[in-house]
Amino acid sequence: MPTTLTLPLPPRFSLTHAVCSYGYFILAPNRWNPETRSFHRPLRDLNERVIKCRITQARSERTTRAKGGILKIHCHRTVARAHHAYLKAQVARTLRLDTDPAVFRRWHRLNPAAKRARFDRLFRSPTLFEDIVKTITGCNVSWPNTMNMNRLLCAKIGKPGAFPTPAELAAWSPAKLKAACKVGYRAERIIRLAREVEKGSLDLAWFESPQRTTDELYDALRDIHGIGDYAANNVLQCLGHFDRLPIDSETIRHFRQFHNHDGDPRHITERARTFYDRYAPFQFLAYWFELWGDYETRFGKSHGWTESDHDQFTASKLN
Repeated sequence: MPTTLTLPLPPRFSLTHAVCSYGYFILAPNRWNPETRSFHRPLRDLNERVIKCRITQARSERTTRAKGGILKIHCHRTVARAHHAYLKAQVARTLRLDTDPAVFRRWHRLNPAAKRARFDRLFRSPTLFEDIVKTITGCNVSWPNTMNMNRLLCAKIGKPGAFPTPAELAAWSPAKLKAACKVGYRAERIIRLAREVEKGSLDLAWFESPQRTTDELYDALRDIHGIGDYAANNVLQCLGHFDRLPIDSETIRHFRQFHNHDGDPRHITERARTFYDRYAPFQFLAYWFELWGDYETRFGKSHGWTESDHDQFTASKLN
């Protein structure tokens, strides 16, 4: 029989806001159902078996909005009790349920508009490995191409249709990965990352420790082959360090348009960093709150986005 797991939720938690908050919720194997307000994706148990999951937020008649209710994880198959905690931890990481609520209270004090919008938890992946690979597939490429790369990674490598594990990717050559998943020069970086994780020379658990500072994490991320300044800063926010801005062409486009700044991109970069410093240590959250709000102004609320809306996220459409 199918197994249903539950997780208690913090006050004011909204599954819709937690999922539809960052672009990775669009990327395979993630799927948001706007009609049922449910989140779907395959997860892995301790034996790497794929468990198809549907995640919903339940509220009893006595539950008020001030309370979060409970999260239900509907598994398509029977899951032995020994695997329950492991599956719950993946969901908790994805929705940042493992983050101290005091962090978001501090953020909301700095930005009351974000509190009113219930904007705090940014969607991320069940594993840091997936976050890093998704970041690599998002560098120097259009968003539709990023979507296609992740779709192919899940269809061609992750079995059946799940995001590939380090072991699954390590078995591929860069040339075959490039041809099968259209990842271009990123193939060598992805395969090298997977092999280092698989053989244990790169310990991703080290990065997840709350004892790590932003600076030491940044330096360690830059030591990973193929991880540049933008990628390192983006992975930092996936790790809960929001005090760095991952500057790319989209950041410059947004700041130029939203704040009416013209000129050399280097000057705009410095102005952007100075502007968002007022929200320290939540510079990234402040930037993303602005950017995401602009997307929703253009394309409607993110929880209702369709596949055709996703294809609008190109420079030519946003300029």
